[in-house]
Amino acid sequence: MNNVALNKVYEFSGWITKLVYINILWLSYTVFGGIILGFFPATIAMLFVTKKLILEKNEFNIKNEFTVFFKKEFKKSNKSFYPFIIAGVILIMDIRFISLLNFEYSGILIKSFYLLLFLLIMVLLYSLLVYIDGDVGIKKMIKKAILILLNNPVTNIYILIGLSLLYSLTVNVAGLFFFFSGSVSSWFLCFTEQKIMRKKY
Repeated sequence: MNNVALNKVYEFSGWITKLVYINILWLSYTVFGGIILGFFPATIAMLFVTKKLILEKNEFNIKNEFTVFFKKEFKKSNKSFYPFIIAGVILIMDIRFISLLNFEYSGILIKSFYLLLFLLIMVLLYSLLVYIDGDVGIKKMIKKAILILLNNPVTNIYILIGLSLLYSLTVNVAGLFFFFSGSVSSWFLCFTEQKIMRKKY
């Protein structure tokens, strides 16, 4: 095996180790924040750290950076993203309520609400990417996320398929959830973010 191949193996193993570490930090800080209040700050910290790993060549202390971002973004991230959760819960409750009714247009309504739920999830994902791309207000963040959604139909499918496959893999293969459930998806989103954020919206 030549030096180039050895360097590639070393680089790959280094990334795997870092992704495992980031995932453990993500799960730990989510629990540390009380799960409900800890999820979004931990997720934002994970995305910031993953993006920094992709962009920067120099080594840095992953735990220290994660902790800094977690504390810094705790209030703002919860304020920015929990409205999405509330809206999602309302849509799911509406779907369940309508499914109990039996009238002429119930099927069409249910499909419409499922479409809205899908769009809400996509806007949430793009909002996360806009959030880590720059310091913007909530309204501007959501507006930009919607513009990205509307202008990138192929990317929408790419993200949906990619995240679905990663989720299925980490859930169905024993042990992968604890080590890669969040960090691999974070890397996937940050890698995608580097492409879509080059455009002006």
